Amino acid sequence: MPPGGLPDTLFARALAFLDELAAISSPSGDRDGLRRAGDLLAGALAARGLTPEVREEDAGGGLLLPVLAARGRDTSRGHLLLLGHLDTVLPALPPRLAGGRLVATGAIDMKGGLATLVGALDLLAERGESPPADLLLVAVPDEEVGGELSRRAVRRFGEAARALWVLEPGEPAADGAETLVAGRRGLFGWHLAARGLAAHSGLAYWEGRSALGAAARWSAAAEALSRQGGGPTVNCARLVAGDAAFVEDLEIEAGLLGSDRRLNVVPDRARVEGEARFLHRDEGEALARRLADLAAETAAATGTQLAFTAEAPIPPVDPDGAHRGAAERAVELAERRGWRLVLDRERGGISFPNFLPDPGRIPILDGLGPVGGGMHTREEFVDLASFRRRIVLLADLLAAEAR
Repeated sequence: MPPGGLPDTLFARALAFLDELAAISSPSGDRDGLRRAGDLLAGALAARGLTPEVREEDAGGGLLLPVLAARGRDTSRGHLLLLGHLDTVLPALPPRLAGGRLVATGAIDMKGGLATLVGALDLLAERGESPPADLLLVAVPDEEVGGELSRRAVRRFGEAARALWVLEPGEPAADGAETLVAGRRGLFGWHLAARGLAAHSGLAYWEGRSALGAAARWSAAAEALSRQGGGPTVNCARLVAGDAAFVEDLEIEAGLLGSDRRLNVVPDRARVEGEARFLHRDEGEALARRLADLAAETAAATGTQLAFTAEAPIPPVDPDGAHRGAAERAVELAERRGWRLVLDRERGGISFPNFLPDPGRIPILDGLGPVGGGMHTREEFVDLASFRRRIVLLADLLAAEAR
């Protein structure tokens, strides 16, 4: 163990807490399970000097779910915001140790991150140090379903945050290194509606204008805008086409699929739905304009009508934004402890920082949780060596912030 590392007794305590937390079944929407998980975490944080509060909030449709906020000594003038979530994708099975792993539901996503904080607070106390007085941990119940409570919490608590740290897991990297998330792609959903001209495909084929053909042509050109190596991506997720009655009343008309009925009609309706992801805000704006222009060009070339609409974008976290210095400090602290942390410049998944109105306003440290594998499966696991390292890293970061 390097000097100032994690004593075995504290590691065992942190692992026991993670085992207990992961054993609580708290899938998204399970009010009772989420409350039990929130209460357990609240008790652990209270025992370590924070002041927790668990509030039931409306998640929609009258469903009340718990949101945990645990504060340091003084958050009256702003706070260092740590974000995590209590919910898992699957109901819990009993955790089990397997070699150097703890196999458990939510082991890395993200009960492992929450347990990392508990372990870091213990390590600070062991050293005779304190976390920042303005520390605020918020744990939400609906991140796995992109719920409104998660978005609302980021907006509410992010407004007064001086920095945002996210306890989402890192990932393994080459040569035994682990990642810290430096950038996250933003995205916007989009819709394309195509109208053509129906005609009998045997008697008047050339008089028809195929909405399906136009939509497929647009889709191929849209996906061709995707670029590897950090560029944007366009995903055409669904294409529905046929005559107007079929497309506009799928629930009733779905029986046409697999039959030979109305195959002799040039399709006059089509709908395409998908999403686009991008690493820089201006790149996303340019991509939306290009997709709209492509719709106009395709319509002119095919004699159809194409209407493209883009939804309001979820902003990206720019890897070269205000948080770069904080990320580089974390890399340096890991190196001092004898392990290597590398920056992931373009994590594809949407997470808490994307829900800030302007993710570039404050420093962000993302992916502070331990690495593992099998996320969202029955074999999800946390790597125990990583769990130990991440506890020390988080304690070092908190100590640096408190000075």
